[in-house]
Amino acid sequence: MEILEYLGKFHPVVLHLPIGALYLTFCLVLLEKFFKNDYTIPVRFGLLFSFVFAIISCLLGYLLSLSGDYGQDILNLHMWLGISTAIFNGFLLWFHYKSIYKKHFISFFTITIILLTVTGHFGGTMTHGEDFLKPPLIKNELVFNTKDSVNFYSEVVRPIIDNKCVKCHNPSKSRGGLLMNNRENLLKGGKSGKIFLANNSLESNLYNYLLLPLDDDLHMPPKGNAQLKQHEIELLKQWIDSGANFEKFHKIQETEDQLIKNLASFFPKPQLIVSSPTNTDIIKLQDLNFRVERNSNENNFIEAKFLGKDFQTIHLNALLKIKEQLIKLDLSHTNLNDNLISKFRRFKNLQYLKINDTDISNKGLLSIGNSIVSLNLNNTKVSYEGLVPFLKKSSAKNIYLWETNISIENQKKLSMSSISNLNFGVSDFSKGVPLSPPKPISEQTMFSDSITIEFFKPLGNPTIRYTLDDTEPDSLSVLYSKPFSIYNSATLKTKAFKEGWLDSKVGVMDFIKVEGILKNYVLKTTPDNRYRHPKKLFDGIIGGINFRDGHWNGFIRTKDYVKGVNERNSGDLVLEIDLTDKKYSSIGFHSLESLGEYIMFPESIELYDISQNTNKLIYSKKLPKSSLGAPNVTKFFKVPILKTPSKVKLVVKSNKKLPKGHPAEGEFAWLFIDEVLFL
Repeated sequence: MEILEYLGKFHPVVLHLPIGALYLTFCLVLLEKFFKNDYTIPVRFGLLFSFVFAIISCLLGYLLSLSGDYGQDILNLHMWLGISTAIFNGFLLWFHYKSIYKKHFISFFTITIILLTVTGHFGGTMTHGEDFLKPPLIKNELVFNTKDSVNFYSEVVRPIIDNKCVKCHNPSKSRGGLLMNNRENLLKGGKSGKIFLANNSLESNLYNYLLLPLDDDLHMPPKGNAQLKQHEIELLKQWIDSGANFEKFHKIQETEDQLIKNLASFFPKPQLIVSSPTNTDIIKLQDLNFRVERNSNENNFIEAKFLGKDFQTIHLNALLKIKEQLIKLDLSHTNLNDNLISKFRRFKNLQYLKINDTDISNKGLLSIGNSIVSLNLNNTKVSYEGLVPFLKKSSAKNIYLWETNISIENQKKLSMSSISNLNFGVSDFSKGVPLSPPKPISEQTMFSDSITIEFFKPLGNPTIRYTLDDTEPDSLSVLYSKPFSIYNSATLKTKAFKEGWLDSKVGVMDFIKVEGILKNYVLKTTPDNRYRHPKKLFDGIIGGINFRDGHWNGFIRTKDYVKGVNERNSGDLVLEIDLTDKKYSSIGFHSLESLGEYIMFPESIELYDISQNTNKLIYSKKLPKSSLGAPNVTKFFKVPILKTPSKVKLVVKSNKKLPKGHPAEGEFAWLFIDEVLFL
């Protein structure tokens, strides 16, 4: 008997063979009908294969049912549906040999597929419970919502058992004769007796089975199933040791820190739910020079940052269109004033507000709502007199007040009296705190005609001076007062100065004038999803040595690549470029080599003239292979455009093998490229 039950355990292993084969065969039958192809032999083989394994699966299923771990009603339904599916499968095979099969074959096959699907559904119900197809609930990070008391069984123990135990111990499937779907069955226990002993968790299988090694046959839940988390195990232990009462409420004491922490996931604070903003409102904000991002994939809240300087009523009105969804707003370095901020009380869900370096004063503080969690007021006109009444009504956790006219004495007074965390920055700069190097707003370093340079306003509002002749900037260098343009390749060096501060380090950026940025192109191959930023290939921004910085595109040949069939997975960069608008002398691309990260320069470069819809090779070059120990380096590769084609195809081949001695010796290397342009 035990041997038969053991053989029955192979039922879930074997049953997937006829299921997959039958679904595949059904697809072949549909393809045969709609595309007029002849799949007689594959269809017949698929039907024979699925029929044989369906019979074997039925036999093993019957042996498995002898264990008695499954509810009889649903077991009988699943068994007879499975037998019916096997019989229909056999009839389909017989029918396919008859000359009249084409008339009703697809209809009969459709009925068989429906039978198979329903059979599988009830099989899943027996194995995983009735709610196994219920969509999962999305949970955000949870914070405990304080309660005076809690019913341990109904509010804590019952949810744990429902989520982790009932799957295998329910009326449809009762392993060990144990049902855990209600309190009566919990008290009754299973074949091995009661599963818990009140006031003694160490003698209770409900607790001690959870502590056994995962590979132990008695460990619960069995290996491969969702395991209980540590705080869930501790809560079950506390329930048992406190008497395993089903009705009693436990009064929570403030000193029970660990219990409060363990209960956090069961009693979250209510999460705000808002409807999604309209596309029209989002597009309007983007047109008004806002950067708009979704706060999270799990909610509809919106983060917005104004990229301009002149903030007006039209911008405020556009924000008010999403006043319910706006959770984070950055209006730093704008002309925001007390009058414009007067309507901010209407942003009921706004939690993060940055208004650094604006004209906000004490009067404007009164318009900031109580929903704010984090507030940035660096380099504003707010003072001690305005902050005192604001802090009395504010529930903000963090407030940043760098570069405000608040004395050290008043800073201490505010910090002592406020529940908010007030950050006044570094107050004594005579101890050697340097300024930050000036940083251009745009990361673009390549241009075809000219490029405009504009700097972020550094903290402390220092003086910025710069040079373009490769000399070090000093206090006599050109003063930056407004954005300026560069028309030729140059090295920009910048430095910040302010009395009482240490000078900043020199900021260096190389700006390169090129023949043009690619506009008319088609990328024929696909970067790997982990390093896929196709637009970054043509944005004029050069990446650094870190291939994870978001600028690089990584190409790698996949194992299923077949030449001429799935070229997109070749691991090469293949790019078609239209040259009809203008003639260029060469194409360049920027590549990376980092052998320690399995990245190598390309194996070869090819350029084809495809003006006449044929691949005519006009340039090719094979590149040398680097040895182990070569330094990490980036490099521009230049490809001359010979003759005057109207359309070309650039092929950068990546299928170099990692060198001898490498941990992955012989495997294909990655190809990383971050920019393609006309040099």
